[in-house]
Amino acid sequence: MAESKSITITIREIQALADRLLSRGLSQLSNTGPELRRDLRLAAKVIRALARSFAPSDVVTVEADNG
Repeated sequence: MAESKSITITIREIQALADRLLSRGLSQLSNTGPELRRDLRLAAKVIRALARSFAPSDVVTVEADNG
């Protein structure tokens, strides 16, 4: 049985991820379609809203991508 790996990420790193997603969603230079850009913007807003529920010093542990 394969061992599950996890990573920890700080709230500041989560906010930076949301910023990058938002930037990609707003970029007109991207070759992605409007639906994907809309999804990126929504994902960034959701991540930002969830991150506000945590203290800036908190860390979150997530399962690492095995693929």
